[in-house]
Amino acid sequence: MLIAIQITLVSDKPGVLPPYLGRANYAATLARLHEVDPALAQAIHDSSGPKPLTCSGLLNARAHRQGVAIEAAKPYYVRITGLTQEVSRALEDALLAETPRVWELDRHVFHVQQAVCDAAANPWTGRAAYAELAAQPRLFGGGQPRQVTLHFASPTAFKSGGVTMPIPLPGLVFGSLVDRWNAFSSITLSAEMRRFGEEMVAVSRYKLQSRPVAQKNQGLRMGGVGDVTYAALGGDRYWLGALHMLADFALYSGVGVQTAAGMGQTRRIG
Repeated sequence: MLIAIQITLVSDKPGVLPPYLGRANYAATLARLHEVDPALAQAIHDSSGPKPLTCSGLLNARAHRQGVAIEAAKPYYVRITGLTQEVSRALEDALLAETPRVWELDRHVFHVQQAVCDAAANPWTGRAAYAELAAQPRLFGGGQPRQVTLHFASPTAFKSGGVTMPIPLPGLVFGSLVDRWNAFSSITLSAEMRRFGEEMVAVSRYKLQSRPVAQKNQGLRMGGVGDVTYAALGGDRYWLGALHMLADFALYSGVGVQTAAGMGQTRRIG
């Protein structure tokens, strides 16, 4: 099971927080999970490789180099997603069945106004099964669209050739998605999806900006935000179906590096 939840936060007082709060939201999420399932929270913390969840920063806060100015009584939003049944159920218990009263980000306490998981009400939220996503492209029959558009809401970057690539090129995007799908789903996709993205998918339209993200070592990692339309130049029903399926999966999995710490928040649009 996959789940995507958005939490509305309100502060009683103004303040200034660090510009990128993905790590702080990850810490708050693990703290809440620890109350529900301590062993699971510790396992997530200790795991290497892709994490079975993603955590955003403050989605609607304006970040500047000096920080984020928090206004009293203004609603702010964070997202948390789960990529396995165990983690998704724990998030459901921790955030929906018994919504926490407060949420602490970098020692600033917010009140939790609501937690939402309803795709009809908020397109950044929802529930799905891997089998459900895998079956979805069949609805197109033989006339599957050859284009998909992804919206990168937070800085998105990739490790490629030993360096950071801040541009969501097709092979990097769909390679990242297929790796994450195969890490957590019992329905295995061909790892050649990465090569299909490199050789048979082109960028047909884009509107991107580069944004820096502060790192633990006080350095900056550049990432791209904005919209990109990807067009398949060829491929049979399998490859086109995988393209659409992975585009839908991005809502839950995120894309690229540091998705548990705020980067790579992505969803399909259009």
